[in-house]
Amino acid sequence: MLFLHKSKVQINPMAKSSITINDIARELKVAPSTVSRALNNSRKISEATKKKIVEKAEELGYNLNMVASSLSRKTTNTIGVVIPVINNHFYNEVVNGIEEIASNRGYRILISQTKESFHKEEEIMRTMSATRVDGVIACLSRETKTTGHLIKLEKSNIPLVLFDRVNYDFQCRKVIIDNFSVMEQSVSHLARSGYKNIAHLGGPTSCNVYSEHARAFSETLKKENLPLHPQYHLASDITEEDISEAMKIWFSLKVKPDAIISVNSNAALLVSKLAKELHLAIPENLAIVSLTSEPALQYVEPQITSVELPGTDIGRTSMKFLLEEIRYRNRKFDTTIKPFQLIIRNSSFHNH
Repeated sequence: MLFLHKSKVQINPMAKSSITINDIARELKVAPSTVSRALNNSRKISEATKKKIVEKAEELGYNLNMVASSLSRKTTNTIGVVIPVINNHFYNEVVNGIEEIASNRGYRILISQTKESFHKEEEIMRTMSATRVDGVIACLSRETKTTGHLIKLEKSNIPLVLFDRVNYDFQCRKVIIDNFSVMEQSVSHLARSGYKNIAHLGGPTSCNVYSEHARAFSETLKKENLPLHPQYHLASDITEEDISEAMKIWFSLKVKPDAIISVNSNAALLVSKLAKELHLAIPENLAIVSLTSEPALQYVEPQITSVELPGTDIGRTSMKFLLEEIRYRNRKFDTTIKPFQLIIRNSSFHNH
């Protein structure tokens, strides 16, 4: 587990130290005692008034001393963040977004990685519950199929926000990407560029992200009047061995793929390497599209087309939602869908 403490804080043009409870009270024409109670989440203050006071405090640049107030409110000022792996560009961006908002609000974050293990995820949730984190933001592992560990967290009155890989049957706030549209746009782009035999390197379909990719892949090929070759549709853990074996099989077939859509950047980079070893010209003989993005995709030749996911924005939104639940104890179950962008580069920009 890693701790991230408060780092650089973006400060309002008025120094936070210059803003007092009296300033907030004067702006809202209420008593300073009302402001103080609202900022300390007193039950004597209505939720509507609390919300108005907190918003005005943030607008003026006032930063409640969460550490001092936590002693009386029995909080830890710690947010648990659970991600599948740490060495991943998308998750790093999400964590940056979470930490940015957390730091500004006086919280630190505790990061744990499941390494794609459901049992590890269960263990992490138990630990976070025992250490009484104030809330949890999580992306579920590939192996996660049940929600018992999430229900236990809920019973401990620890708010939870899920992002990216979620379980739609579990009621909590969720921040996701429209994964169907991610694949739909990728397939349609390849079809418009003249590619006809498109293959898909996908993840295990027990996971919502990969099942949505798989459904969109099949449906969009049909919509574009392109053939769906069952052998071109791989659902696996996307290890190097899986990808190497798939490439070996695909390019020994009579009808070979002329385009490959990869579930992530690492797989796309390996496909590019293996294609060159097979003396395939990219994009003339083979187009490559990655459904995630990272800087390395721009440093290979040719640069690889990819889907830019708004990781930092997902992190910020997830943290803002969690803080609302922590402060107001008003549970919501809505799902927020964030936009993405297909960045077309030379690996798929070719007119047959």
